[in-house]
Amino acid sequence: MKAPEQNPLHLTRRALLRVGGINVVGGFLGAFLPRNVRAAGKAQPMGTARQVLFVNLEGGMSQVDTFDAKEGPWTPEYFDIRNCGGGLKLPHGLMPNLTQVLDRVTVVRSMAAWDAVHGRAQYYIQTGHPLNQALAREVPAIGAVVCHELAKSRKETDTLPAYLSMNMAGNQAGLINQGFLSAEYGPLSLSVGGDGPPRLAPDKGQVEVMRRRWERLLQLDGSLRRVQPGLDRSFADYHEYYRGAWAIMNDPRVPEIFSVSESDRARYGGSAIGNSLVLARNLFRADAGTRFILASHGGWDHHGDIYKEKSRNHPALIRELDAALTSLLRDLETTPSRHRPGKSLLDETLVVVMSEFGRTPGPVSATRQGREHFIHVHCGLLAGGGIRRGAVIGKTDELGGKIVDPGWSGSRPIYMEDIACTIYSALGIDWTKTLQNTPSGRAFHYVEPASGTQYVKFQPVQEFFA
Repeated sequence: MKAPEQNPLHLTRRALLRVGGINVVGGFLGAFLPRNVRAAGKAQPMGTARQVLFVNLEGGMSQVDTFDAKEGPWTPEYFDIRNCGGGLKLPHGLMPNLTQVLDRVTVVRSMAAWDAVHGRAQYYIQTGHPLNQALAREVPAIGAVVCHELAKSRKETDTLPAYLSMNMAGNQAGLINQGFLSAEYGPLSLSVGGDGPPRLAPDKGQVEVMRRRWERLLQLDGSLRRVQPGLDRSFADYHEYYRGAWAIMNDPRVPEIFSVSESDRARYGGSAIGNSLVLARNLFRADAGTRFILASHGGWDHHGDIYKEKSRNHPALIRELDAALTSLLRDLETTPSRHRPGKSLLDETLVVVMSEFGRTPGPVSATRQGREHFIHVHCGLLAGGGIRRGAVIGKTDELGGKIVDPGWSGSRPIYMEDIACTIYSALGIDWTKTLQNTPSGRAFHYVEPASGTQYVKFQPVQEFFA
């Protein structure tokens, strides 16, 4: 079942000025401002991070072929699976770089999912909520909630969008937007390919032309660009789209931020995910307002020929991730923090890498030589932002199909809601909050106390933190 479309327009530089990068649907929910904020009062957020990079391995990465490698007669020799200490085994043949930075990350092997259908599971990844068709249009993405919470710390020089996504256009859930929150918290959606990110600054000679057009636009409809009693808030939201686009196009930092040097392209692998992570690094280095980045790495849905070389199946994708993620972690660690003396950009950036679910363990299917969707176990990786270094959380059985030790105080699998709680906690946000003034009249919980099937006490995974 596919979730409702909530995709911001696929942006070219021209389209950016036209729509400002935020989903038009959000404008029609803009009249509902969050009020009557409530919290359970017992939460104690960690506050160890300033910003978040969420790398979405879209399609369902096989846990037994990556961060919880299991070896059997089906395993290709080139995987070169090695023991990396602490009971962790990784395919060194596919991850020669990541195995060198394990002292900077926490590997999680006790994750599970609620849904095995891509659309609904990807909706979970983006919102931390089960898909409810009646409420889908008003539920904001985690990134939008984060930007709503951090808006008070935004500076005058913060011209770039607080929430930015990359390569989410083909996502089966669509790109979830700001829901009932203000349009300014919605995502700017970019397509970043092997050639790099789009150019967002005007060409030389066009600056004056664009300035005149912007001024004339304000003269023509300026009276509609302010929130006024009796006037639909959508007008003001549309102005926010335009204003944000205009600010981006006139920021002198933008050309450098949205560029990939040849040396970076080579180090990060020259792939779409590689260039996306270069852009993420540039955005956080610039400290120009972006606080949440969602970068998608698609193609992990390997129902057939999972090990086929010279194709975009598992070997190619994990090698792309290996080069890109390793280079990112190294660059963030060698970049000094602008806000915390003696700390690095990695220290203040929470990096989360995961899929919506895992894949069937054991031998590959006899007919298609692939692996099917599997909700009972999957894996991920976290780094930076106060996360422990060199840790391994959770343990599975010999096939990687059953969690035998969750590895944390919850004594159960780690679900997306727990990851959402962890993200909020790392950023100093109370994950128990609810907002009352929604279009449906139903309170919006930052994290619901129930999954799609049962009540669970969701909480931050404290064992992730140093």
